[in-house]
Amino acid sequence: MQKFNIGIIGLGGIGGLLAVLLGNKNFKVFTSKKIKKNSTLYLKSKFYGNLKTNIKYDKNLKKMDLIFVCSKYPYLQKNLKFISNSKALIIPFLNGLSHFEILEKKFGKKLLTSTIGKVESKKVNKNKFIHVSSDKPEVLINFGNINKKQKKLLLKIFKIIDIKIKVIKNRNKVIWIKLIRLSAISAMTSLYNCNLGKIRNSRIKFNKLNSLLKESVKLSKKIFKNDFKINEIQKVINNFPDELTTSLQRDIALKKKSELETQVGSLVKLSNKYKVSLPTYKKIYFRLKKNEKN
Repeated sequence: MQKFNIGIIGLGGIGGLLAVLLGNKNFKVFTSKKIKKNSTLYLKSKFYGNLKTNIKYDKNLKKMDLIFVCSKYPYLQKNLKFISNSKALIIPFLNGLSHFEILEKKFGKKLLTSTIGKVESKKVNKNKFIHVSSDKPEVLINFGNINKKQKKLLLKIFKIIDIKIKVIKNRNKVIWIKLIRLSAISAMTSLYNCNLGKIRNSRIKFNKLNSLLKESVKLSKKIFKNDFKINEIQKVINNFPDELTTSLQRDIALKKKSELETQVGSLVKLSNKYKVSLPTYKKIYFRLKKNEKN
């Protein structure tokens, strides 16, 4: 395993968390982001404790065996520009929908369908990260056409770094299981610029959140025949802490480039294409879009 080279595109909250966890288990970890030679990354985590690791810079990630794509969507094209690797397996951990088409064009059959959820991890500065979740993250993945050896290897890696992994045969379910709850929570926290607890404690806000969940479940069922149950999604959200905030919320509040289009706008566009009514989503999306411009 020590000879196994792992690349990370995007050293944000999730990329930083992965880099430190992998480095602490003696994997050779590289980033495509230009950093000082042998930079040290620091992680403060409720679940994993305080850890640190060294990470190396490789502009092209050409010799990697595995690459995690953790870039935020607005910066994805730029971060992929110099990546040159035709052999590595590609595991994307981006939010929303829009990134899959870009990554499929770049990496073809080497791209797996995956998401990481039940995790809140933030970048404090260039070298410091905070993982505020009390439990281990959960990865959902569809292995596509990779061989048994590669499957076993990936399962082993996630076990070694203590991240829960669920293998799902339906590719679309991998995407929508997280998307349904993420889009709704991100839309609400961004609209009111508050944490999840304040949404729970307001009947009006809480009802809006549930409306968003119902609308996205309806959309998913119409397009992909997915059979998600609202009460099961609500049970998962009920386990999230009151202090939960979202990256979309923080980016909009700070006037940064955000993932509004891929997390929320993509659902609105699909609703128009497939003629599914999403009145709550549309209203919130256009309000947030207006807020971004102001």
